[in-house]
Amino acid sequence: MALWLVAAGAPAAPARGDGPGSLFSGAYLLQVFGSLLIVFGCIFGLLYLLRKLNGLPLASGAAIRVLASARLGSREKVVLLEAGEKQLLVGVAAGNVRALYVFDEAVIARGQEHSGAGGRPGSFAALLRSSGAPGGTR
Repeated sequence: MALWLVAAGAPAAPARGDGPGSLFSGAYLLQVFGSLLIVFGCIFGLLYLLRKLNGLPLASGAAIRVLASARLGSREKVVLLEAGEKQLLVGVAAGNVRALYVFDEAVIARGQEHSGAGGRPGSFAALLRSSGAPGGTR
């Protein structure tokens, strides 16, 4: 459609300096590729922002909060949730969510949420081992 509009507004005879090669002149190609780079930059910038903002909580006063999580396998993980005043240890697998343990006292205090794996001091795995939950000590 844009070509039809350009053809309708163009004079019948080409003006001086407008030859068949002027469409692919260096300035025009630079403008086209520069515009293409700007469009792709905007798309990738928006995708990056969406990816970063996807993990942020939308409501700070939510009734259920994820305090910590640790991957156990490629599709399994264990998650420590806070629901009201209780903290729950939940196992999550493909198509299956199961409550593993309900803690009587808080394992992680408010404001100390973290996520990780391995034996690092302060990691969720070390915290699980020291909590006395079933299967927590080996």
